[in-house]
Amino acid sequence: MAGYKRILSVAFPFEVLTRDVLLICLSNIIGAFGEGLYFWVFPLYVRSLQADYSQLGFVLSALMGFAAIVPLAGGLLADRFDRKKILILSWTPWIFAPLIYSFAQNWIHLIPGTFCWGISMIGLPAATAYVITSLQDKRYLTSVLSLVWSTYSFSYIFAPAVGGYFGTMIGMRWVMRVSTVLCAVSTLIFFLLRSQHPRKEVVIEEKMSPTEEKKLFRKILVWTLFFGVVSFFISIGRPYVQTFLSESIKMTEFQVGLFGSIYYAGITFLGIAMGRIGDHWSKSGAMSVCLMFYVASIVPLFLVTQTTALMITAFILGGSAILGSMVSSFVGTIAPKAKRGLWISLPQTFSALAAFIGPNLGSYLYTFSPFYTFLVSTSAVPFLALFAIAKLRD
Repeated sequence: MAGYKRILSVAFPFEVLTRDVLLICLSNIIGAFGEGLYFWVFPLYVRSLQADYSQLGFVLSALMGFAAIVPLAGGLLADRFDRKKILILSWTPWIFAPLIYSFAQNWIHLIPGTFCWGISMIGLPAATAYVITSLQDKRYLTSVLSLVWSTYSFSYIFAPAVGGYFGTMIGMRWVMRVSTVLCAVSTLIFFLLRSQHPRKEVVIEEKMSPTEEKKLFRKILVWTLFFGVVSFFISIGRPYVQTFLSESIKMTEFQVGLFGSIYYAGITFLGIAMGRIGDHWSKSGAMSVCLMFYVASIVPLFLVTQTTALMITAFILGGSAILGSMVSSFVGTIAPKAKRGLWISLPQTFSALAAFIGPNLGSYLYTFSPFYTFLVSTSAVPFLALFAIAKLRD
């Protein structure tokens, strides 16, 4: 048994996981499967409601716009109140998003659902802080956070293909209603968590001098602004990959769903690998690799027309979507316990704001040509990867 554990720990230090972290992982698996049934092909659903590219961009921006206004408030709440209750209250609106979508008769009717989805992001700082606080050995923080969010993407490996298949059989409206039930079960699991009161942590925290705290906060701002710029450029193009595959490559809804499943397989497995690299090498170095994954996956869209070959790029594209967990793990490692939720919410807020602006620019460019959208989206990424290696410090 000891030898078996040693073999497992080479890939991942499973022994550091606590009961509460495992419950969050279980909630992620169930909830992500429910959301993944419709979320990857959601842009196609929006288009089916007679939305043009500008209106599609507006709906996608609304998703992130509502999400952008709540993380700071969520961070403040996570530093003051029981994080278990915050998770339950914030995930509850998330349940109603697919239900509202399922009854929409045109794209305007989707907006209340985007509000429910966005407002649920108020719980992200609490979720991240909950995992960080539950972990005793901070040496494995990046690995554990990567694993926690990889359990979310793990269900997405199967969900988009299943959702795309059943969407062709029973229609996306009924798929979204099934999603509602699974999201509700995912939220109910949070009732099994132990309460986590942040004020009790502060009692045992070693005090940091104002000068040291100010220096750390400046470093956090650098990482936050960098992540915001990265999110802006990537959000110009990535939300339109599904539309491009459907309308330009002529993939069926099931094939687009399969592409999404492979994309999330990339997030899951490359996410765990990049988390380990971030722990043992450099978080900024791992981030630069993830950024180049984005370029390496977008460029072939204009060079390859075979559906099977494009599925390889889906896996690589997934490797670019794990930057957020790396930034959160870095911020969570150095943040004072009394301000952990607030500090973690900063990169999440700036990322959501950038992702609110990006899709609108992407939709404007897409009306002229998809090539312009993806060209602008990838243009700055190699330079950002070089900046990460040269200037960001763990």
